[in-house]
Amino acid sequence: MGNSLESLTKKQAAILNFIYDFFQDKQYYPSYKEIAKEFKFNSDGTVRTYLEILERKKYIKRHSKARALTLLAQPFSTPILGHIHAGTPTEAIEHFDKTVESLTMLKHKKNKFALTIKGDSMINAGILEGDIAIIEKDLPIRSGDIVAALIDNEATLKRYIKEKNHITLKAENNNFKPIFVYKSSNLKILGKCIGTIRSY
Repeated sequence: MGNSLESLTKKQAAILNFIYDFFQDKQYYPSYKEIAKEFKFNSDGTVRTYLEILERKKYIKRHSKARALTLLAQPFSTPILGHIHAGTPTEAIEHFDKTVESLTMLKHKKNKFALTIKGDSMINAGILEGDIAIIEKDLPIRSGDIVAALIDNEATLKRYIKEKNHITLKAENNNFKPIFVYKSSNLKILGKCIGTIRSY
């Protein structure tokens, strides 16, 4: 995921979406007070802190004048298809009809979906239970990528390792054994994990 932008918390993503929608509606950016009112913050200092984070993560650029912002990444809605286990594989993917307001994490802007993480097999990769993983279909899969995979119709999120005679789906937690996939197994890669969103 080295080419992706840093992931955002739900609150950070919500503020970025508000800035984007405000600009689309009024053709100028919201003031600190307007952002504070929308999110019921007690002070402009809280707004400043969030904007500093968004700037550090390269989603916006702040300028010295009032209402002077530049959006560097635009929000988009990504469907949450359900849960996927970062643990032992589980039967299929539980389907939902929710969406998450996420952001472009790579130059590819199509064919994305989201999955809510269950389990802790990927904690050493910084992917925790409850995180929302953004999955992009149709990207080239390379050894070392983190992927959403179906094995005999069981879904899991693991690191994809291409071996000489088989594929290894490796957990990022020593408490979980790797999954070895040979030609006889029914393996389908649903997509590559390009980022995560976490709620605090």
